[in-house]
Amino acid sequence: MGFFDIFSKKVVKGGLYDLQCELHPFRLAKYKNDGVDLEISLQNLHDQPLLTSITITVPRVLGMDRTGISHEREIRLGELAPGQTKRFKVGVFSNQKSAPGTYPVDVFASAHYRDYGHVLNQVRKRLPIRVE
Repeated sequence: MGFFDIFSKKVVKGGLYDLQCELHPFRLAKYKNDGVDLEISLQNLHDQPLLTSITITVPRVLGMDRTGISHEREIRLGELAPGQTKRFKVGVFSNQKSAPGTYPVDVFASAHYRDYGHVLNQVRKRLPIRVE
């Protein structure tokens, strides 16, 4: 153990979360105000409670609200007990700028220590969403 090891974060081995994401319906309408539900299920697989947050990012042609102004959303879940599962829905919307194509939606589940400003570990899932 080196001198600088006492200042670093502690290493967590193994997977922290089971992150499942689904889109309902599977596609958005082009050049229209349309929306789909992103269903997220997050389970704590670690043996200790974890301070948890979810961050969802979409490209500029989509939005996290009907106006299309917001392209990122953070949801702070608080502490998840070992084995606890949280399920919720978030809307993803198209607007007049949404050209046909396939766009990525990134979902990040972050484990924090001390407060939400310090990230211990992160799990990422990327979903393709079609605009037709």
